[in-house]
Amino acid sequence: MPIANQEMIRDNNRRLVLEYIVNNPPVSRADLSKQLKLTKATISAIVQDLLAQNLILEIGSAKTSLGRKPILLEFNQQYGYALAIDVRPRQILTLISDLKGENCHVQEYPFPPEVQLLPLLSRIIQETLEQYEQKTRKVLGISIGIYGVVQKNQVLFTPYYPLPHPDLGRLLEEEFHIPVLVENEANLSVLGESAFHCNCRNMIHINVHDGIGMGILIDGHLYKGKDGYAGEFGHTILFPDGKPCPCGNQGCFELYASEKAILEEYGKRVGKEKVSIDEFLSDYSQKVPQAHDMMKLFVKYMSIGINNLINTFNTDLIVLNSSFSNYIPDINARIVDYLARHQNRNCRISPSSLQDISGLIGGIRLGSEHFLDIRHLEIRTSPLDLEH
Repeated sequence: MPIANQEMIRDNNRRLVLEYIVNNPPVSRADLSKQLKLTKATISAIVQDLLAQNLILEIGSAKTSLGRKPILLEFNQQYGYALAIDVRPRQILTLISDLKGENCHVQEYPFPPEVQLLPLLSRIIQETLEQYEQKTRKVLGISIGIYGVVQKNQVLFTPYYPLPHPDLGRLLEEEFHIPVLVENEANLSVLGESAFHCNCRNMIHINVHDGIGMGILIDGHLYKGKDGYAGEFGHTILFPDGKPCPCGNQGCFELYASEKAILEEYGKRVGKEKVSIDEFLSDYSQKVPQAHDMMKLFVKYMSIGINNLINTFNTDLIVLNSSFSNYIPDINARIVDYLARHQNRNCRISPSSLQDISGLIGGIRLGSEHFLDIRHLEIRTSPLDLEH
């Protein structure tokens, strides 16, 4: 067999073994051989190599009444840190965790419109490294979520803040000598949710905020399209010849169904110049008629959009992440009821398990998988596990 093929097989076997140990601890060598259908000699050699690298640990013997007790293995998730950064229109969030997405710490930073992104990120990363890095435990990967279009680690378009340097990731990588992966925030969100819904290989994640973003997972793989523009759900047309959009079209979906659009329209109806999400949710709970009217519109618009997505992608699961659906318990059920009256395809619609941290968890997943060279990292962190 050619040397290149031997190396490819060896690398693939190592990936399979490490990924299984990461996601199914604790496990014995015998169980690895049985589950992965690899010879005991192959398993033994790979495990010995991973132990030597300190990526996995022996944690004692399994309890058994027959024969020799097998030694159990688990992933050394404390080997290093992963850092995720979410660049939002008015603030930046960071989440640092171990390589399994646990023991998380979140920090918030203001992002004023006049501040350039590259030097701000440089300062934030430097402060994080100084706070958390130790002699034997380093940050091994950084991910950056961008509200805009990203392709091949380059930033192509940002509608909500000035376009940063296209090679933002490369410049930060050269400065800190740590791999830096840049990705669209909705793509990171679907990666985060799929790490949580680990058995779902086809899913769509919809983020509703100032705009509306969408991440698409097909057969376990992120779908980005030819130039990274796949998932621009907010710029599909809801009303032909409708409101003008900064993208150049008219009647775009996010001009009517985004959180920003709903709050602005509600403000007009109640005579307020500006309404926060907390004020709106409070008015809704107090049964203010205009607030309930706006939620009827939100349900209608989201149902139309989701109906189109189900008919286009025929996916297993659609996760809807919005302040409305996360904090008003019956919104998702009302969308499901609306859809049931208009189409008969079976698709589960779920609120986000991770809510505001879905993109950050997706960034942790991306950074850890890149460092470990595995394909799928399962994560069990929830918003309640975070330390600020």
